[in-house]
Amino acid sequence: MRTANTHKNMARCAATATLACVLGLGLAAPAYADTASDLAAARTKLEQIGTQTQQIYDELATQTQALDQTAGEITQKQQEIADGQAKLSTYVAGEYKTGGLSLLQVLTGVDDLSDMLNRLFYYGKVSDKQAQTIQEVKELKQQLTDKQAEQEKNVAATQKKVDELNAQQAEAQNVVNSLDSQLQAELAAEAEANAALQAGINASTAEKATVSNETAGTTENTNNGGQTSNNNNQGGNTPAPTPAPAPTSQPSTPAPAPTPSAPSQSVDGGSVVSRAYSKLGCAYSWGGIGPNSFDCSGFVSYCLTGRYCRLGTTGTFMGWTRVSDPQPGDVVVNSYHTGIYIGGGQMIHASDYNTGVIISSVAAGMNNNYIFVRY
Repeated sequence: MRTANTHKNMARCAATATLACVLGLGLAAPAYADTASDLAAARTKLEQIGTQTQQIYDELATQTQALDQTAGEITQKQQEIADGQAKLSTYVAGEYKTGGLSLLQVLTGVDDLSDMLNRLFYYGKVSDKQAQTIQEVKELKQQLTDKQAEQEKNVAATQKKVDELNAQQAEAQNVVNSLDSQLQAELAAEAEANAALQAGINASTAEKATVSNETAGTTENTNNGGQTSNNNNQGGNTPAPTPAPAPTSQPSTPAPAPTPSAPSQSVDGGSVVSRAYSKLGCAYSWGGIGPNSFDCSGFVSYCLTGRYCRLGTTGTFMGWTRVSDPQPGDVVVNSYHTGIYIGGGQMIHASDYNTGVIISSVAAGMNNNYIFVRY
């Protein structure tokens, strides 16, 4: 029987050791850390493109306004030319009636107003002052027409930049959405793996307790067996040992195991914020609870308690009491990230491996998907 128990215990110990190795491998840094870093970079790129787009929209509005102004000036000069054309027509008609000018000479082969003006001037029928004024109007209109063409070219180029930035913005948003979905999937997988890990730890602990109890029982049986054998060898002449008297005092009742305390609901927000500020610049490390490196939930746990411990994960925090009027010292949280609210739409949080513990806007740090809770 002893040999069978020994083999059984050895097998259980081997199984426990194998489980410990598996659990040890399960403590490696999670894959989602890289995805979260990529997501933060993609959001930064999206914000940069948004800023550039707004700037180019402002430039396009300015150029369009200038183009409209030039078009108005061209319309005005066109009206001045039309007025001059009417006066010249009256002049030509008068000259024709007095026989001073052959209308056939002026109008034969005329294609447009410019050609007619040139012919009138050639025949000496328009004074130098009239000719100069008309020529200036014509030149100014041409300048405005050239200016308009250049402005239209600039507007077209700027519109092309706007279209390109809009396309880049749409592409960047798709990347952000894709990475966000990937991160959510990885976090769900991590939660499932953690549940399996905890189940394995619980099973390993129970297995160790069983092995320990059976080993103790085997040792006790072995000792008793040896004593019986000795009594038989002495032929039964040795009297049995007198049993020890029972203790007169009653054994003390063991103290009940402490129950986990619920959130106190009385944490001083100023102290929480002060602790958060004191850790600015510390490094990010997955599973870190301080004092010099934290992950997001480890950082929040320290700020709330002042101890280097872990109150729970983001899932734990999301189950706390929600608040609609967040105050400095409250917790901002979503399914995969958390931080300490410091007021003014700002938060302090253990962001990622690249930045560590930083101050940022709540919207940027949480991707506009979050709640506020109070400890």
